[in-house]
Amino acid sequence: MSAQIHLRRFGVIASFLTLTLILSSFLAACGSGTGSGNPTAAPTNTPTSNCNVGGTTFDPTQFHLVTANTLTVASDTTYPPQEFQDPQNPNNYIGSDLDIIKEIGKRICLGSTVILPTAFDSIITGLTTPQLGQQRYDLSISAFSITPDRQQKVDMIPYFQAGESLLVAPGNPENIQSLNDLCGKKVAVEKGTVELDELNMLNATGGACASNNVDILSFTSQDDVVLQLLNHRADATYQDSPVTGYYVSKNPGKVQQGPITVAPSPEGIVMRKDNPNLENAVKKALCSMVQDGTYAKILQNWGQQSGELPMSQFVCS
Repeated sequence: MSAQIHLRRFGVIASFLTLTLILSSFLAACGSGTGSGNPTAAPTNTPTSNCNVGGTTFDPTQFHLVTANTLTVASDTTYPPQEFQDPQNPNNYIGSDLDIIKEIGKRICLGSTVILPTAFDSIITGLTTPQLGQQRYDLSISAFSITPDRQQKVDMIPYFQAGESLLVAPGNPENIQSLNDLCGKKVAVEKGTVELDELNMLNATGGACASNNVDILSFTSQDDVVLQLLNHRADATYQDSPVTGYYVSKNPGKVQQGPITVAPSPEGIVMRKDNPNLENAVKKALCSMVQDGTYAKILQNWGQQSGELPMSQFVCS
């Protein structure tokens, strides 16, 4: 909540009308927050006019939002530097992805963007299973690699690119140079990720580690993943390259950049397939950010310039 309400003691002769007015003020203050966090803190006033986004006019009342005038976003907020809890404010969530989606929310004329922390492996199901209008969140931005399997369930708007890499102990004592070197090793990874899928493929029949399986330790939080390496319970962790770089910078001398296993590929904003008005508005807003330099500036602020997509990969038609 962005405003704190301190109720003063009332005398026994205070009228019912006065109490009602005070309670009304309290409810209004609870709806005035503009930061990320608890979705109940978002304003609920309905836009009164159409919105021009990238030269196209949209009616925000046709976005089928969870809460009117608010973009409710699911994100696994344990995946720095793209999305994570603000060390200075545990009720706020920050990162390059979240700066991008908050700017999109502004450009499609919504009053606020609310970040809803969600376990990564439950995001797509939570977005697509309820009927439109009954979903818990409107979209997701959470470092989702664009894959054919995911595209069967959701639409994905390209906005960033990242490779995959390993994090190892200082000096790389296990001499891990490739994925095949993980056979027989303990490897920590986040649930629901393409990295987990790849480790499972190594262990599958015909895989490189079929006869000497990778011992996979999977967790819902990336912080817990890296903690296994820091506490010597894993030989390596497997994640997107920007995340590897972040944990190296935050744990100098305690972990080391391992081999890059997969070249950069696009990540996408996850959208329902049956909400085209919102999807088209998000595409237009993102394209306008690319064209006016805001997109590049956000990535630069987070040291993620290497993940910038070329203009040809944005859906701007």
